[in-house]
Amino acid sequence: MSQVDKVVKVFKAVVQYPSPTSARIMNGVAGSNGLTVVSTWSQRNLERGKSVKFQQTHFVDSSFQKFSDMIPMDTSFELLSRFSNSEELRGVVREITSEVNNKKKQYLEIWKNRQLWKHFDLSALEVHGDVYSDNDFGSFDWSPCEQKLLYVAEKKLPKTEPFYKPKPQDNKESGTGDVKPLRGEEYVFRPDWGEQMTGKHQSVVVVCDTKSETLSVLEGIPAHLTPGQVIWTPDGKGVVGIAWENEPRRLGLIYCTNRQSFIFHLTTDGVFNVLSDEGQAVRSPRFSINGEYLVWLQRACGGPHHAAHKLMRCKWGSKQIETVVDIVKQQISTTNGNPFYGFFNQSLPRRCWTEDSSRLLLSTPQRCCVKSYVINIEDKSVTELEYSEGSQVVHDVRNDVVVCSRSSLKMPPNLVLGKLPGKGREQDLVLSPVTSWQANPSLDNLAWHYMSLTQEDDPQASCRSFSAIYFGPESPQDHDVPLIIWPHGGPHSGFMNDYKMEAAFFALLGFGMLMINYRGSIGSGQDSVEFLLGRIGDSDVKDVHLATMEALKQFSFLNPGKLFLFGGSHGGFLVTHLSGQYPNLFKAVVARNPVVDVSAMVSITDIPDWTAVESGFSFTKIDNINMTEFEKMKKCSPICYVSNVTAPTLLSIGTKDKRVPSSQGINYYYSLKANNVKTKLLLYDDCHPLSQGPVEMDNLINAVLWFIEHNV
Repeated sequence: MSQVDKVVKVFKAVVQYPSPTSARIMNGVAGSNGLTVVSTWSQRNLERGKSVKFQQTHFVDSSFQKFSDMIPMDTSFELLSRFSNSEELRGVVREITSEVNNKKKQYLEIWKNRQLWKHFDLSALEVHGDVYSDNDFGSFDWSPCEQKLLYVAEKKLPKTEPFYKPKPQDNKESGTGDVKPLRGEEYVFRPDWGEQMTGKHQSVVVVCDTKSETLSVLEGIPAHLTPGQVIWTPDGKGVVGIAWENEPRRLGLIYCTNRQSFIFHLTTDGVFNVLSDEGQAVRSPRFSINGEYLVWLQRACGGPHHAAHKLMRCKWGSKQIETVVDIVKQQISTTNGNPFYGFFNQSLPRRCWTEDSSRLLLSTPQRCCVKSYVINIEDKSVTELEYSEGSQVVHDVRNDVVVCSRSSLKMPPNLVLGKLPGKGREQDLVLSPVTSWQANPSLDNLAWHYMSLTQEDDPQASCRSFSAIYFGPESPQDHDVPLIIWPHGGPHSGFMNDYKMEAAFFALLGFGMLMINYRGSIGSGQDSVEFLLGRIGDSDVKDVHLATMEALKQFSFLNPGKLFLFGGSHGGFLVTHLSGQYPNLFKAVVARNPVVDVSAMVSITDIPDWTAVESGFSFTKIDNINMTEFEKMKKCSPICYVSNVTAPTLLSIGTKDKRVPSSQGINYYYSLKANNVKTKLLLYDDCHPLSQGPVEMDNLINAVLWFIEHNV
């Protein structure tokens, strides 16, 4: 078997494991006092060149021991799916692509009594544009009376035509009152919401009335706001949602929780009110089961693209708002004595409340794991649902039964289920397996180590601690294992001990990985996030270098002569920095859509505020930056060290990337070529994450082949 065939075989093995996207505890019983769980999963399909979705039904007995599953059902063409509260109705938004003209059409289906009950051709009705199914805007919610469905879609625009358009000879005014097309409006620029939001310009809130079989757009939301994440009020006489500011421009939204936004209340007769404060960014409104409380996540707008949130509570009757859990600057203690670093989750589970509406459950990154918590709304206490073998994510809560997924770097995700104990005993929760995807046995032989690190270079620094994860093979022989240094993107994200296909891929091919949560990463308190602002290209580079040196000291099996760099976005920023600042340390580099020149990003990225904030400046009008600011952006960029680079460098670039436009990587490629550095550029018709099926496979296999080629 050739080297390439071996790599492809390993890739095929690691992509076979599905990931849960949702799980719902159903009303229906299975046997005596049992229950049913319906879960949805995503799995890569190499033959189809894309990920497929499927639905799995699990029957669980009264002791929470699974006793049977239904055959999985492919749901790849479903954009949205939602059961009504009674579960007698199921709404589905389905998207079908024509094999004749390759055009997409969307349909709204209502299923009742195990059959298709009502059907709406959304494309033909032309009430609105495409339905939104993303995690930022998307919504799909049944009214309490179960006669109406609520969702978000693109606003319908009037038709346009050129100033001069030849018309048929028999063309006559129909007199039907049809709106005439707007002349000369074809090429008017319509700003969208940036990376992975192409075509999303202005959303509207839509109600489907299944009784009258009509679709209507709710009126009353001001034109300068874009609504999303809408849900019905408890009485069904209005909706609550999030509204983002449109003006003066729509900044990129995906991965960014810092956009100015509001919690709004809109009655069905068009009365609009803002509930939350000015100057805030909000997410994920959720009503309690009894309708008494509305909760949401909130942080100050502006600043780093992602940061710690506070949990807010609104007494719905009086509209009195207060903070339940504030932003954690460093750490506080949970009721069971564990450190808690704050909320860094971007959403709450759709159903997160206990039956008495006094507690809610959620999951959030904490250092190197995703952990789950119970929040008591009344006494504002935080209790950790302890799990020590990896990460745990809450998916659904019903009648105090909780369904979660668990995974680690060595184990693909599986579902677990259990009954939440009463107040004060939450830590006694016992969760039993519902699924059991079997991992590659070779993963059991791999090692996972948590590294707690302290940066001693600046004893006056407000934040000096950070962490890293080693994952990969161990060896009884010294200097036996090549090491990939892998800083994350963002920069305000983090590596967790959960299943990562890429990590399993590299490890099974014999590479160790050092995944560094440098200062600025999420999950370690707000102070850690804010520390990096104005220090990119400095403290983050030093942290990655220190972590590398400490790993070589701690793990003698690592080969200091075989160090490789791998990273994308801000991770690409860091690996190109490291190869320039430490040119004799690394054997080869792989950078995916790297930021290499912050000053050149100013006018071309969908998030220009990122360039200012991370460089240490306030964002107002970024095009008015002064020379001092411009020079600092340039000096903190990897391009300043490009003349030092000697390591062979592979660049993977997406032509549709709006976050880090392709000109960044392409210009860096030419700079390396001019300096006679061995380099190769892979150019893909894809956006920032390079996650399309064939693209993901090609760039990851090319990456490992690049490392293998230079592993001498």
